Amino acid sequence: MKIQEIIDKLIAFHPEIGNPHTCDTVKAGDANQECTGIVVTCFASMEVIQKAIDLAANFIICHEPVFYNHEDDTQWLAGDPVYEAKHRLLEEHGIVIWRDHDHIHGNVDAGSADGIFYGIMSELGWKDYVIGSTKKPLMYEIPETNVKALAAELMEKLNLTGIRVVGDQNATVKRVFFCEHVQASRGWKNDGTVPDNEAMKRIRNERADVMIPFEIVDWTMSAYVRDACYAGYPKAILEMGHFNVEELGMKCMAKWLPQVIGSDLPISYVQSGDSFSYITR
Repeated sequence: MKIQEIIDKLIAFHPEIGNPHTCDTVKAGDANQECTGIVVTCFASMEVIQKAIDLAANFIICHEPVFYNHEDDTQWLAGDPVYEAKHRLLEEHGIVIWRDHDHIHGNVDAGSADGIFYGIMSELGWKDYVIGSTKKPLMYEIPETNVKALAAELMEKLNLTGIRVVGDQNATVKRVFFCEHVQASRGWKNDGTVPDNEAMKRIRNERADVMIPFEIVDWTMSAYVRDACYAGYPKAILEMGHFNVEELGMKCMAKWLPQVIGSDLPISYVQSGDSFSYITR
């Protein structure tokens, strides 16, 4: 089966996204070659590319950019030794990379499921705990625990070396809120609302105990959680990083991909690796 055939099957399987400027394109290699094997990952790092080579796989499906910006524009990288090393590794081994970002996130407004968040729910085993729709599960009510125990569970299931915590590590936990991007964006929504403000309203209105963001800044939600703890409303943020959280969606993809492409090609999930290491005092 040619790699382009696999891409076509995936696009046909995913819901219509209605975005003519999608970033879901081939980022490297010749997609008209025969596929020898598939690696699914969140970020196609050089380490992941080498693991694909070791697995004799020539097709990588990733979720995030390959070349350090959303559109994978490489003009600005001309002469950059890091880019050249990565590009050379891909060319020498005939590796094809295709990004599945917009399609796997789906079109929730049109009733389709967000494959990343559905995958996170599935891999955590939290389907019975979802509050609201499973199309894009963000809020959960889990069996009562505490922040430290929840962090330990997440480190185990996400294969992480640690988690950064804001707030009360001993707080009792029932409601967990995956609050997506918390990055002090101002008014980018069509209705003019500020995303960080809306996320903090959900914390209050839906009584969330623990927040799991993709990114955070110190002066919006982090500041709110610190003050909440001081005021007698114990809460915490478990900050693992964008790739580490979304990685579970791609891990889940590797399980349903064989049925979609209708092939017995070898398919491997390769974790792109914990983005962080920790020096503690």
